[in-house]
Amino acid sequence: MITQEIKKVLEEGVSKKHFPGAHFSVIYKNKEPLVDYVGYKSTYPKLEPLKGDEIYDIASLTKVVSTTTLIMKLIEDKKLTLDTKASDILTWFQIEDITVYDLLTHSSGLPADIARAFKLRNKEEVLFNIKSAKIIYKKHTHICYSDIGFILLGLMIEEITKKSLDENGYELIFKPLGMKDTSYHPDAIRCAPTEKRDDEVYQGLLQGKVHDEKAFALGEAGHAGLFSTAYDLSLFIKAILENNFVLKKETLDMLFLVREEHPSLKGSLLKRALGWDKPTKGSSAGDFVDFEQTILHTGFTGCNMFIDRKNGIGFVLLSNAVHPKRELNQIIGYRNQLSNMIYKKSGGK
Repeated sequence: MITQEIKKVLEEGVSKKHFPGAHFSVIYKNKEPLVDYVGYKSTYPKLEPLKGDEIYDIASLTKVVSTTTLIMKLIEDKKLTLDTKASDILTWFQIEDITVYDLLTHSSGLPADIARAFKLRNKEEVLFNIKSAKIIYKKHTHICYSDIGFILLGLMIEEITKKSLDENGYELIFKPLGMKDTSYHPDAIRCAPTEKRDDEVYQGLLQGKVHDEKAFALGEAGHAGLFSTAYDLSLFIKAILENNFVLKKETLDMLFLVREEHPSLKGSLLKRALGWDKPTKGSSAGDFVDFEQTILHTGFTGCNMFIDRKNGIGFVLLSNAVHPKRELNQIIGYRNQLSNMIYKKSGGK
């Protein structure tokens, strides 16, 4: 069975201390998700085995599971368009020609991050830095994966709806899809801890508190901060594979198209859809997915997911690979291997 093959690979990673443990799910269209787990919930301050009900900080999977879906919902409801300027919604934002499309495709010209984010104490300090952000390349000439861009999208959602991201996510995505353990404010006891933080803002192990420093300061954010389970995310993927999602099919179809194809600032050629990444050889989705009908994303804490509509296959892997320190994270090397294994064991789809 495919789950046993995946567990064997992951157990090797745990034994080598490449990551503490992981939950995963393989999703086939019109079938029950195959969910399992291996390893440990924590290794510090004591070794604690996983029980199977753990909730994970899914880091940048937040960008696609929550923020992108909510933005597309607002577009469906005609409260927004891809051409809407960020400055039209967030009047304090001073760069006037950046649109929703630019932000979703990471081609806006904005930098990737806020320098020394570990010093950020509150929302006001984050917003001050975003107000001060400068364009670093001509838009649509490069792809620069930008947390700043998705922070802006999250703020736009809140401004338009007058509700928090957590409220919006619950009402429009998580409740309709039966995702009972997905939120921005999880049950901390069930959460797999991430990093031991020791700086002027916070000292201690992050458990049930978001790992990303900008999201930590903001409280809720468009780029990171969502917590979930492999089972809940399998429901999200299954709904997309079966055309039973919270967005109309024509809206969902928009998410699978390559929108921008440019070099990164370091020169490697990248492809982006709206919000989502698109597969390339050697990517976390493996080498056998349908490149046109697949979307994927990764998360810094040790998470990744892909959805292949052509072959009716999805996969999600959640881990706290940054526990207890981010330097120990070595889960990235397993992603391509696992994805390729799923296809080889799935009848060569």
